[in-house]
Amino acid sequence: MPPKNSALDALRSQVLSHTGAEERVEVNQRHLIDKILARYSAEYVVYRELMQNSDDACAKGIEIVFETASPNSKETVPNLSTKITRVLFKNNGMHFRPEDWNRLKKIAEGNPDESKIGAFGVGFYSLFSICEEPFVSSGNECMAFYWKNDQLYAKRASIPEEEQPKDGWTTFLLDLREPMDMVNMDDFAPFLARSLGFTGNLRDVAVYLDHHRLLSISKKMREPRPMTLPKTMYTTSPQKIFTLKSIDLQSVQMDATRMDVSRWTREVNTTTATIFLRTASGNLDVKVSKQFATDMERTTKKYPPSQTTVQIIYLGHDEKEASTDNKTIFKDLLPFPEQGRIFIGFPTHQTTGFCSHVAGRFIPTVERESLDFIDKTLQSWNHELLSMAGLLSRLIYEDELSQIGNLYNEIVLSHRKPDEAEDEGTAKAREWLENRALHALQAFQFHPSTPSPQVGHYIDAYFFRMSRLELSILSSHGVKEIDKVRIPDATMSTFLKLLPIIPTSVYSGSQKFMDKMENAGRIQRISFKDVLGELGNRTLTETQMVGMLRWWIDYNSKNTLRDEDVKAFFQQALVCSKNSVLPLSSFKWFVNPKLTPVDMPLPPETLPHDITKTFTQPDLHRITGMWQELSLLEWTKYIVNEPDFETSPMFAEKVLLVLSRGWTQLNENYQKAIVALLANKTCIPTKYGMKIPSESYFKTVTLFPDLPIMVFTKQPLEKLLSAIGTRQSVELQLVFDRLVNAGNWDHMQLIKYLASVRSTLSSKEMKRLVATPIFPKEDLTKTKTTHSKTGQVSDQSPATATTAVTATATATATAASTTTAAVTPSPPPVKRYPASALYVPTETHMALGLPVIEWKGRWKETSDEAKFLLELGLVTHPAIKDLLELAAPPNESAIRTKALQHFFENFKTLYASHYGTHIKLAFLPTTDGTFQTLDGCFSNPSCGVMDFPVLHADLRVHATLLRIRENPTPEMLLERLVKSPPTSKDKAREVFEYLQSIQGDFFYQHWIALRTAKFIPLDDAGKSLVDPQSCYFDKKDSPFHPDLLTTIDFGRSANLFLKACGVKEEPTPVELTQLIVRSPEEFLNRNGGIESYKSILRQIATNMLVIRTHKSLVDEMIRSPFLLGEKRIQQDPDEASLSGETISEGKQDDGSEGNDTSDESMVQVVVHYKLVRASEIYLVDDTVLQQLFTPFCAPMEELLESLYEFLGSTWISRQVRENCKPQGALKKTHRSEALQGLIVERAPLLLNGHPVSRLNHTLEWLTTKLKVFQVPEIQLRREFIPTGTIKSELTTACVVQDQSKVCYLLITAQGDVDYFDIADALAKLLLKKKKLNDSIWWSSLLSTSLHGLKRKGFQVDRILNAKKAEKARIEAAAKAEASAAAATGKLGPQQTEECLTKLREVFPDCDPSFLRDELSKETQDHVQRVTSKLLDSGYPRIRKDQEHQNKQPVVAPVPGSFPTGQSSNVPSISTPFSFPGPALPSGEAILGNSLFSRLKSIRDTVIGKPVVKPDQDTIGAGNQVSKPEAFTPPTIGVAISRGKGSSEEHQKHLEQSLKNAIANCRPHGRSDIRNEPTVSQVSESLTNSYCDSTPGQFLNFAGHAGELEFYIHKDCDADQIMTKENLKSLSRFVKLLMILAQNVFGLAPETMHVMYDVVGPTIAFNRGGSLFFNWRFYLNLGHDDDAGSAIKQVQGRSITAREEGLIYWFFTIAHELAHNFENAHNSKHEYYMSSFCEQYLPAFMGIMSPINAKALPEVPATATATATATSTSSAAPSTT
Repeated sequence: MPPKNSALDALRSQVLSHTGAEERVEVNQRHLIDKILARYSAEYVVYRELMQNSDDACAKGIEIVFETASPNSKETVPNLSTKITRVLFKNNGMHFRPEDWNRLKKIAEGNPDESKIGAFGVGFYSLFSICEEPFVSSGNECMAFYWKNDQLYAKRASIPEEEQPKDGWTTFLLDLREPMDMVNMDDFAPFLARSLGFTGNLRDVAVYLDHHRLLSISKKMREPRPMTLPKTMYTTSPQKIFTLKSIDLQSVQMDATRMDVSRWTREVNTTTATIFLRTASGNLDVKVSKQFATDMERTTKKYPPSQTTVQIIYLGHDEKEASTDNKTIFKDLLPFPEQGRIFIGFPTHQTTGFCSHVAGRFIPTVERESLDFIDKTLQSWNHELLSMAGLLSRLIYEDELSQIGNLYNEIVLSHRKPDEAEDEGTAKAREWLENRALHALQAFQFHPSTPSPQVGHYIDAYFFRMSRLELSILSSHGVKEIDKVRIPDATMSTFLKLLPIIPTSVYSGSQKFMDKMENAGRIQRISFKDVLGELGNRTLTETQMVGMLRWWIDYNSKNTLRDEDVKAFFQQALVCSKNSVLPLSSFKWFVNPKLTPVDMPLPPETLPHDITKTFTQPDLHRITGMWQELSLLEWTKYIVNEPDFETSPMFAEKVLLVLSRGWTQLNENYQKAIVALLANKTCIPTKYGMKIPSESYFKTVTLFPDLPIMVFTKQPLEKLLSAIGTRQSVELQLVFDRLVNAGNWDHMQLIKYLASVRSTLSSKEMKRLVATPIFPKEDLTKTKTTHSKTGQVSDQSPATATTAVTATATATATAASTTTAAVTPSPPPVKRYPASALYVPTETHMALGLPVIEWKGRWKETSDEAKFLLELGLVTHPAIKDLLELAAPPNESAIRTKALQHFFENFKTLYASHYGTHIKLAFLPTTDGTFQTLDGCFSNPSCGVMDFPVLHADLRVHATLLRIRENPTPEMLLERLVKSPPTSKDKAREVFEYLQSIQGDFFYQHWIALRTAKFIPLDDAGKSLVDPQSCYFDKKDSPFHPDLLTTIDFGRSANLFLKACGVKEEPTPVELTQLIVRSPEEFLNRNGGIESYKSILRQIATNMLVIRTHKSLVDEMIRSPFLLGEKRIQQDPDEASLSGETISEGKQDDGSEGNDTSDESMVQVVVHYKLVRASEIYLVDDTVLQQLFTPFCAPMEELLESLYEFLGSTWISRQVRENCKPQGALKKTHRSEALQGLIVERAPLLLNGHPVSRLNHTLEWLTTKLKVFQVPEIQLRREFIPTGTIKSELTTACVVQDQSKVCYLLITAQGDVDYFDIADALAKLLLKKKKLNDSIWWSSLLSTSLHGLKRKGFQVDRILNAKKAEKARIEAAAKAEASAAAATGKLGPQQTEECLTKLREVFPDCDPSFLRDELSKETQDHVQRVTSKLLDSGYPRIRKDQEHQNKQPVVAPVPGSFPTGQSSNVPSISTPFSFPGPALPSGEAILGNSLFSRLKSIRDTVIGKPVVKPDQDTIGAGNQVSKPEAFTPPTIGVAISRGKGSSEEHQKHLEQSLKNAIANCRPHGRSDIRNEPTVSQVSESLTNSYCDSTPGQFLNFAGHAGELEFYIHKDCDADQIMTKENLKSLSRFVKLLMILAQNVFGLAPETMHVMYDVVGPTIAFNRGGSLFFNWRFYLNLGHDDDAGSAIKQVQGRSITAREEGLIYWFFTIAHELAHNFENAHNSKHEYYMSSFCEQYLPAFMGIMSPINAKALPEVPATATATATATSTSSAAPSTT
């Protein structure tokens, strides 16, 4: 704490002790009341305060009257739509006392009576929220309030006796500040009902509208019932402020009657509602310290009371059911199931956290809507009172549960019987009590309160803390403390009957409360210990035991128990079994009734079936691993010891039947164990009594009559009886003794018997039968003889024949059996064979001559005898090897045929799995009469052309079945083709066509081998053979002379095979290079001359990336004189006519200079061509040097130049030594300074696009270090180093260095500025490698105006902005100057020059000095006044010599700059793209009237003018082009002469470059196109870089469309595209392109190509000089609508679709031609596209006569010419 300031304390004491006059602090009462009401803004606050005052005045009833302006007492129905003007509030309480009147007019004093609610003294002033001047009458006095300014005044007076109200009610008269709508009774009625809930005195409330009673509410209360305070409760609050002394419970009934009036129909409906509830009032003693009382009095203006109450409204279950379901009037008084509110006399916004309202002497905030927890004293008071609310709510709950518990014991528990279901009446009573208990829990379930959560938190906490006992709750055994009961579990409800459990309905209905209790540890779930406790106290019934075991399965799977707990569980769980009680731990087995009968004796350790029958076996195993299913073995062990088993046939049969049912499911060990138990038991009943199994026989054993045969009423399973030893047959040895040893016996009888007893034969006996030769074979010769003698056999049907055989066999058998005593001669012995040596007796086997078994009767494979013989090894079919040997020579043809027939018929079923290449037998007949193996013949007859064996035609249908290859393998074909090549062209065609048909069988290695194999005959003698790589296909349109290449043609099909082998349509780039390098002269002479040779060189240059990988070929190219060199010589026509093979290029290429008759125009350029080495050729980067020294140079094409340079050619500028000698002194002149500024301004444009590695100097160096000076003359000396030739001439610009390496750009003073010379000098200085196009390009950048550059797509905004800023500065200075001159009326220097310029435009021949004098005489309207004066009086004109003198010192401004506003009499210098002509009218924009611009405008309208973002991937992607500004024409008044080397030379160079670009276009060559999409980064000056995208192209050559090649996308179906209608459209598109190509641009047709794809952005593209145009866009853009005749509206004019297409594709072709100069979409490309459009516009207009006639007005020639300088290509419709 900071120390006291004694000086300040003394000063304060002095001031307070001063005897001067005191000043009262003034309060603006209106503002004070407004601020109080701002925090007192609850709804209906006026009525709440008035009702609180009425209750404090002990009023029983109140009336609220809403009066309208003009009430009608005769109306029977109230009008709710009228406005309310006045409110009367009346109560019948005691009248105002004098102290009450005094307090009424005081703010913030409040009611000092501690028993009253009011605390702050501001409640009455809520009336001012709706009323300006309230009026109060009470008893015989009244008081009126009124305002004077912002001060409130009150007048009190007595009421005359005759005017006093008869009813004596206190009245508050409130004249509303503004008329208001009638209150909404749907909200107002609940508010009044809620407010009436806790009033101590108020019983009735009525609401009126004029004289209509809209609402009445009454409250009735019974006599209170005192509640006994349990001793287990804490009755004192935590801080000992409150002590609960007593509790009164009181039942309340509230009735309401409301008149409902429709606002629209005026219909009246009266509704009533009644509710019942209980209020609990806790009477509290209050005990506080003096300090606490003082602090509270300071805040609330009253001392705490000595006694107070806290009340709770509780809605019990029965009251809720009895109350009217009215959700309007009493909806807020009965909050259940929502939260209740805190009442401080009347409801606040604070909720209680549970479903009851709480009323008490809480201390609220000023607005009385929430409790005050800010002030420390009031916080303690409110917290203590909330704790008593928690105590009271706990007492109400415990009282309710106590009543429920008493009723539950009396009604439910007293009538409940153990293990019996309760009756219907008891069930209903229990359900009612459970619902009542659930309602109590829900009513006292706490939630977070709002807005302050402290309220709910405190009540909730003390609800549980204020009792020494746990919370009471209803359970299955009555009301118990919550820690004594358990949470219900459905799985235990069936067997837990003694444990108190919460009813399921109560638990599920209060789930959140139960979860809260469980988390707090107040209630627990049923534990394993609880289960053990119940099991130890009683024995479970079977049903309860089933339920317990089901619970145990689930519980044991989810919990890990100790072994002692598990043991205790099974020992304490008791089961009643056979009149005895046994623990679960004593049982070992459970019964499976499907296996073991439950009605027969069972082992004593078996669980009762009534318990286990509801469980599955897995469930029983999960209960305990000790229980096992009672197996047949264990049951047999028990049952065989029963006495009846060996004495009672019925009992023994029943046991054997049980064992029979489960016998097949027993494993072998169990079966053996049971056999051991039964083998020695006399358990088989026979006709001779009970026998052991080994002494008993089955009924089927009938050979001997004295056998003990089994006797059963229902025979057990045969397998069981056989297993235990019961006999099924007689021993085999006995059979042999009695039958076989008898001599020639009938084998048929033996087979029949053995088949009948097969199941009894052991494996040893079967092996003996397999090896024994028992069976004779059929005599096939005898059979054939019989068939030949008796022709009837073949005529019999199969059935008849079988019957005959059977009859014969039967007769034979009968005769044999009856001749036992007769003596006959012995027949010869029969030879017998084992069954495995004989075949099944079928006709097929007999026909094939195979040994078959002798068989009497018809052979049936399904008979038991046949099955038995097959088991013994009788062969069913011949083996594949045996069968194929029968089918091969030297067997007879009939046998071979039958063998093959049998083989094919049974292949899939018998021989497929055994058939394969391992069979090397030659059994397959061929067409040449031989027999071949599987690998030796083929099924395709075509392979015979190569002398391969072909399968016989009759067997080809079985080729697939036989797995015979259709064709020889590629290796076989390749070997045959190489070793035996075709000997004639016809034979070769057949062979190649066959090989083409199976081309898909060849793989890469085969094609590699074929490429170098010599098998292609060049003549019919077969002597000259070549390999595929050494020849080419013969084509009619081949660009190569036939003698230059080896060509072949074997037809379309054969050629396809040869093409796959490596024969090419034309030489590859590498091959072509090899041909031309080795024989260049022959190639030049035989292959079409110079242009054709150039075309081939271009192909080589295009493919140099591939060629350069062949180093030996590159070395040969460097040494060989195969490159074409040009030498250009200027000659007179006469000299030219005498020269040899030369080409003349005259300068009259068009008619533009046809009228020139000077000597210069007659000079011709003669070009000499020669094949020389690259080292002897020079690359032209300076045409002047070429013209001066005329060496052999490379063609001026960038593509060829790159080839020549790679092979060793050097640039001509590097072979010339230049020396510039300036004459005279260096001067700084207007011209040099203007050029210096121009270079600085255009420097970013000049260096744009040049990588740093190509520059000698940086941009900063160029703009700061380079100096420009003027000299009188510059002498240029050039020396050609290879020849030593020296040439000297004058030049207009050069760059020199001084001794300190400072560079100077020098220009001359004569003539116009030659920007080409300047650009050339700068390029030599700045670029490490200068090209001719660099000089042309830079000269255009220097000479073109900024507006012109902007229209051409250059980004010059930064330069323009800088000029605008400079112009603004000058204009600001001019304005300042004008302001200074305004006072005197005189012009400043700049203003004088401006006015002089305007006057000279009108009077160009007037003396400028005279004009200045006249301007100085005027004080206003200078130009107008002087103009009028000169027109009236005349003026002195300048002389010719004076005009000449005036022109000499004048220096032309730098072209491309913008007007600065300063006066100048020097005309502008024309740019290379402007033409001389008459001056245009003043103010007319050239661009707007130019024909070309109009055409551009139409084109932009037709195809759209895209604005492309710098990083946008789109068609024709380029830098964004701003909208061109209006063009300001140059002042044309004085003719400017053009000297030699002026911009005309630049224009001629440009025109020649454009022609060269067109000449460089080439055919594509019909090869497919595979280009991946690419994206490159393009950097432009003054802008950010952007992405230039190139979509991928995947096109296949499809044929020709007219004269043009046609390509389609690889995913397109050519048949669907090339329909009849589509071909007509394609023809029109080709015709349109041909018109533009030939009639406008002069393009060769073979350089134009048409393509088609389905999707994609590609409109057109340029591939190495080959131009491709997308037919799809021609269709989609509507250029073919109505075959091109459809009329379209463009800019208000009508043109046809064809004319629209001509415009569109004219620009498209120009765009693609520009790509011959520049690949990227940048400003350079835009420049060349514009140049193409300007150059060929006249030719285009020649074919557009329909547009000229009807769409475009006639335009002057000057406008057309000037327009060529303004074209842009901002919407280039292509992508490359």
